[in-house]
Amino acid sequence: MTFIHPGRLFLEKHKKIETNDDVLSYAEFLRAEAGLEDILPVNLETILNHFEIPKPQSVPLPHQQALLLDSECGAILINSEDPLRRQRFSLAHELAEMLFSVLPQRNGLESKPGGFRKQTKERLCDRVAANLLMPPSYVGQLIQKSGVNFESAKTISSQCEVSLTAALVQLSRISSKKHFVVLWRMKNKPSEIKNTPGPEQLAMFQTTSGLPPKKLRVEWSIGGPNVPFIPKDKSTEVTSNIYGALEKGTFTLGKEKMTFDNKIAGWFYTENMPFENETEKCVISLIEFMG
Repeated sequence: MTFIHPGRLFLEKHKKIETNDDVLSYAEFLRAEAGLEDILPVNLETILNHFEIPKPQSVPLPHQQALLLDSECGAILINSEDPLRRQRFSLAHELAEMLFSVLPQRNGLESKPGGFRKQTKERLCDRVAANLLMPPSYVGQLIQKSGVNFESAKTISSQCEVSLTAALVQLSRISSKKHFVVLWRMKNKPSEIKNTPGPEQLAMFQTTSGLPPKKLRVEWSIGGPNVPFIPKDKSTEVTSNIYGALEKGTFTLGKEKMTFDNKIAGWFYTENMPFENETEKCVISLIEFMG
């Protein structure tokens, strides 16, 4: 057998790619082609072998998870310094990149494969990777049985061999309710850092630090449709269950009133798990907007 480009074969069968749903159906195509429709965890090596895609090379990739080196022969690089489950998700992402590599390029101020902007393309590649490793049908059945919570995420993480964070995000996307996932860490707002006096000014005023105290702020937020807008760098109150998880170093949960968009206060149910990311403490939260 010789190398078969999965993106090109999909395009031949699907004829045209115009919508997000067109792109997302690529995940099901990959599983079906490799005969993995009802098998978990999804064996990516089986997909690689089916299309005669070379085994990805594991190499250090500073500030990058993976790289599609050559789409025409399927050469993929994976960051060897990432955890194995992160590498697994990265490989699934690059398989999605192979589809975009064969879509018509629409050039303007920026390249738009298939008419999708770069940011949209990256988000869709992540969603294809998630759907490939965590089939929506399986996740939907689990939600009906066990709900949207950390315990369900742990089940998905174990069954599908993905990170807990990836499982939480997939749960929130497939949930019929208004769920989203937020990563929090202690930091200053960019505006605070920007307005900090330089070293010369600090010395002049004999001040030890020009920055206000750090707060627990949003690093990123991902959710399903119709969730409230969550501003990046938005802080949470020290009285919240979210902050309590960081302060006590324990899992917290509960219903509380919070304001995320600086305009409307609403009721939210949060589940919050503290963890250490290299040298700093963070919190990952699964949140439901209740109204």
